[in-house]
Amino acid sequence: MSSSMQFEYVVSEGSTVIFDALEFTMDKRVGNTKPYDENKVKFDSFKQISHGIQVNLTKEQNDRIYSFKAPYIRDENRVTTTLNFRVYIADKNTASNEKIPYDAKVVVKRVHRAIIFQGGVALGAYEAGVFQALVEKLSAQEEDDVSKKLKDEKRPLFDIIGGTSIGAMNAAIVASSVIKHGNNHDSKSWKNAVEKVRQFWNYQKSELPTVADSLDMNPFYHFWWDNLHNTSRLFKRSTAELLETNSELFEAAYSNMNPFWKKWYDFTARYWFHVDPSFWKDYFLDGWYVPATAESARRYYSAEQFEKLGAQDAATGIIPWSIFGRFFDFTDISNSVPRVDNKHFVLYSLKETLGRLADFPIEIEKEQKIKERQPRFLLVAVDVKTGDAVTFDSYSEETKYHEDKNSIPYKKGIEIEHALASGTFPGFFDYPKFKVDNNSNPESTNEEHIFWDGGYRSNTPLREVIQAHRDYWHKIRKHKEEEEDKDEYENDVPDLEVYIANLWPSELKEEPISYDLDFVENRKLDLLLADRTDYDEKVANVVSDYVDLVKRLKNLAERKSASKPELDYILGRYGSSISTTGETRKYKDLLGGRFRLTKVVRIDHKDDGNNVAGKIFDYSHRTVEKLVAEGYNDALIQMDIRTRKDEVKEWAKKES
Repeated sequence: MSSSMQFEYVVSEGSTVIFDALEFTMDKRVGNTKPYDENKVKFDSFKQISHGIQVNLTKEQNDRIYSFKAPYIRDENRVTTTLNFRVYIADKNTASNEKIPYDAKVVVKRVHRAIIFQGGVALGAYEAGVFQALVEKLSAQEEDDVSKKLKDEKRPLFDIIGGTSIGAMNAAIVASSVIKHGNNHDSKSWKNAVEKVRQFWNYQKSELPTVADSLDMNPFYHFWWDNLHNTSRLFKRSTAELLETNSELFEAAYSNMNPFWKKWYDFTARYWFHVDPSFWKDYFLDGWYVPATAESARRYYSAEQFEKLGAQDAATGIIPWSIFGRFFDFTDISNSVPRVDNKHFVLYSLKETLGRLADFPIEIEKEQKIKERQPRFLLVAVDVKTGDAVTFDSYSEETKYHEDKNSIPYKKGIEIEHALASGTFPGFFDYPKFKVDNNSNPESTNEEHIFWDGGYRSNTPLREVIQAHRDYWHKIRKHKEEEEDKDEYENDVPDLEVYIANLWPSELKEEPISYDLDFVENRKLDLLLADRTDYDEKVANVVSDYVDLVKRLKNLAERKSASKPELDYILGRYGSSISTTGETRKYKDLLGGRFRLTKVVRIDHKDDGNNVAGKIFDYSHRTVEKLVAEGYNDALIQMDIRTRKDEVKEWAKKES
């Protein structure tokens, strides 16, 4: 069989590649009127005809299925490596019982690793623990026999570090620390970054006990809160269950004893007083606010203290001199509440603290070979005028958005103002401004736009990371001449595995659902800001599956002697989808630059039943330390769970 009749596969490095003899002999079964016995098909022999990396094939079952581990790419300047095999298959279903040769080409793609930090103000301490656990766990994995072969490549532990709001500041500390250290393939560089992030939170947490901490030390105070909480919760639940269980019994007895009275009451309540008969039960239960636990009360009053008075090395409160607001509404006291400031007072300055631990500007080497050895830093802010989520990228000197009409240059690298812009709560901090060039309107060049917290548009910037990853490797990066062929162009973007630190509990711990304003605000923030990228992940995987399917069908067409002009004509037609620049894509554009999310690991901050609406302002020593410990433990647990899942997935792949 000629080399043009070859089977093509695209896989990720480190994944298991399956060769099934039945797939190669499919053409023998099509149109065959005789019964076809699958057990009579087996591999006779293998021969790897490509030079370079050699692999060892393992027989899985009978002689029909063989597998091998896709090797890790050793050439640091390449995204892919190609393995070519000549396989011989013995098919006893044929009369001649001949050994049929087939060619198989396996394109192995490099896998990059990304970590994404969410926004959440004081909750960002959780990310310090998550990052520490991931560095320890992944560094240990890098010490295995396979990874030892990669040490000469100087691969970073994380290739992309992205974040929003406080997550952008954590990410800035990590990225700048590793870049400055220079030896980013060494686990010591990343452990040093762990210490920097921990130090960042040690600065911000309050070393002195808050007022609530002082009260909480009193055992009678603690006993009083918890006893009141447990007793009220028990009675409310019992009352609700009693009314629910016996509602039909009570209604029947009530109606039999007072058949006319019930009708009169229902009529009077509904039509005279405009009150539904269920009002009293709902009013009684919904208005029964269960008092908080002692721990919840401590957090509530600690957060309130820091929100109004500020936290050392984080922010302080500034009372506005114009306390009556725009409308001179004397009843609205919110205008007289202290506005949090994050940079003007040195002892209470988030800008000062961040500047001590992150080396700004964060810039990358201009030479492509050196640049790609360094971790890439991405952060997201919101342009208030256009409403766009704007991504600042350390691999670039400017960012374009709003269908590429607007651009913001930063030739010196990402500055501290960019990080602060990503975490600007509009109700608190002052508004950062950047000069924006409007490429579609020359008269609007260098106009100033204000920027707010990136969490308003993308608190978990997975989409931005995916887009930036593809744009650089497929559009911006300079390809070598030998990479300009079809296979390299279609597979020029490394696959990606992603780790996400989710600060906002997605699930509520069992407790009475309350109409209490603090409960409502707390849960509302969780729902608005929690990680919702599961849909983005599913879409990305579906697109990858469609692209893989098209490539397999295209390969089938080539094996069936479809001409190149025929295929090029189809792929050159326009589709209906629009690119990020507003241009209509051709079908061939859909195949180029695609990559697979090999895994997405989410470390979720669990609700412990003691959270409050103001939790983002709780910088108390106890809370910050608790968040760090929870992040560390949750990450270790999730990594172990994911390892078990991957093992089961690999086993199922071989057995299917």
